[in-house]
Amino acid sequence: MKHPAATTTPDLLPEHDLAGERPPKKPRQATWREKRGLAAITVNLPADVKNDFDAYLAKTGKNRNEVIAHLLRTQLLRKR
Repeated sequence: MKHPAATTTPDLLPEHDLAGERPPKKPRQATWREKRGLAAITVNLPADVKNDFDAYLAKTGKNRNEVIAHLLRTQLLRKR
């Protein structure tokens, strides 16, 4: 039920944006990754492997992204 003093109800608003059509904005994080040439991936690991990996990172003080990138380059993507 409408309030008697309501002046902006959905039926009174225009169907379109008064400023015109706007292109959709990229999320800030997507723009940040694009500027730096980065891409995000999601990896599902067993819980015990993740816990061991977190313990290794805490012990060495290394960055998770750097360690994974190094492992991929040296172990998986190396020339054979």
